[in-house]
Amino acid sequence: MNRRSFLRNTLAGTTAVAVTPAAFLASCGTDPVVPIFFSVGGIEVPAPPFTTPFNTLPINSASSASLVANKNLANLIGITDTFCFGYSDSVWGPTLKIQKGNPVSISLTNNVNETTNLHFRGLTVDAGNSDNIEDAISNGGSKTYNFTVNNRAGLYMYHPHYQKTAGKQMNLGLGGLFLVEDSEETALNLPSGENRETTIVIQDKRFNEDNMMFYGPNPGEQMAGYFGETVLVNGVHGPFKNISTRIHRLRIANASTARIYNLGLTDLTTGLEIPFTIIGGDCGLVKNTGGAINAVLLAPGERVDTLVDFTSIAVGTEVIMSSKVFSGGGDYQGSVGFDVMKFVVDTNEAEGYTIPDSLSDFTELTEGDVTGETRNLNISNGNISQDEASSNTDSMHVISGETYDAGTVNYTVTAGSTEKWVFDNSEGKEPRAMHIYGVQFQILTREGGRGNTKLWERGWKDTVLMLPGEKVTCIVPFTIGAGKYNVVCTNLEHSDSGLMHTFEVV
Repeated sequence: MNRRSFLRNTLAGTTAVAVTPAAFLASCGTDPVVPIFFSVGGIEVPAPPFTTPFNTLPINSASSASLVANKNLANLIGITDTFCFGYSDSVWGPTLKIQKGNPVSISLTNNVNETTNLHFRGLTVDAGNSDNIEDAISNGGSKTYNFTVNNRAGLYMYHPHYQKTAGKQMNLGLGGLFLVEDSEETALNLPSGENRETTIVIQDKRFNEDNMMFYGPNPGEQMAGYFGETVLVNGVHGPFKNISTRIHRLRIANASTARIYNLGLTDLTTGLEIPFTIIGGDCGLVKNTGGAINAVLLAPGERVDTLVDFTSIAVGTEVIMSSKVFSGGGDYQGSVGFDVMKFVVDTNEAEGYTIPDSLSDFTELTEGDVTGETRNLNISNGNISQDEASSNTDSMHVISGETYDAGTVNYTVTAGSTEKWVFDNSEGKEPRAMHIYGVQFQILTREGGRGNTKLWERGWKDTVLMLPGEKVTCIVPFTIGAGKYNVVCTNLEHSDSGLMHTFEVV
């Protein structure tokens, strides 16, 4: 029986272990024993009542910031406190903000009773300033990160990824946004203010019958991904936000460990879709707006920057953001649709802002810019039997036939070179989203599947999605210093079970 068949044939429910808040806080990082089953759960997402006020994430200066990774008790679904991790007193952490060209100093203290670290997703930061997956901060330890941010304005992220613990630590709540500003973006005078700008982080969680959050993927979920029946936005369930009848800036980050979101907006009065105008992706603005679209497909770790025109929407109208059904996502991704959050148009304001056609000036890379190696990374993975998965859950995923091995350098890259990396999922049965540490890249081509690059992919990226049957070619400048870095699958159940490699810049 091949991998796809046995997963489909054994879809029968979900089993994992949850603990009480007291037991969780008393534990010293000892993981519960999770029974071995091959079911994949959490696909369905019931609609929440949307009665919780929207939670605007606090913004702290990155020039001098202190983060503490804590074990917390927090009310996440409005019923009772549950255990979680966080860089605050709940899940997730503050948004760290800095102006391009300025130095940052960020200290991290680890109080989660297990080893962790800190990775700055999307920033071109040398090894040592942004942890690779083998850099460790033990429980009770601390580390300070000092570097200068030389990247363009954009919505970046910070989160842990220590070896094979990233899925658990991010699912339980560790992570935050890193916001960079610059003069180019400021000159566009983009919408700002509480009623005209919203930044959201989407995560799916699993709760047991006692409303305790838990994380415990079985081998089937290590293969397909760990999905939660409860979607949180900025750490709250079922939020609504009041907005005005103007053009609204909406920035979205997918911080789930596996789930892909196909996000769209619907006017509940007319039933009509409200389009997005794409202005940016992972690492800042795209060159031109390129027109409006009705849905944006975001893999774990991807971000998008959009403008939404609410000027013709009547006061009192409710608008639902939902994740729509999509095709090509394998056996589990995109098979159901569900609601994420609600906007309520409650203020009538005149709009004098015009969405610009031209947004940013940067060099578009071509194959002629490649000065170094071409690397073909086969991320399709072969079929694996149930017996093989049961005996080898830590190494069930591979890149070009090789699983992650701590201490092994898989590729050597010449500092200053520009390489061509080909992520090949053409024979795959599941989606893959790949992230390269320390660099930004541009997508050259997508072959198979969707067949082209999307509007939010036409700028600088750090994460790229390949649906089954797709192969994507990227141009990657290695402007970083010498040291060890990683390439990982952002489906964290995949990376935690082997789908990541180490490369060294020399």
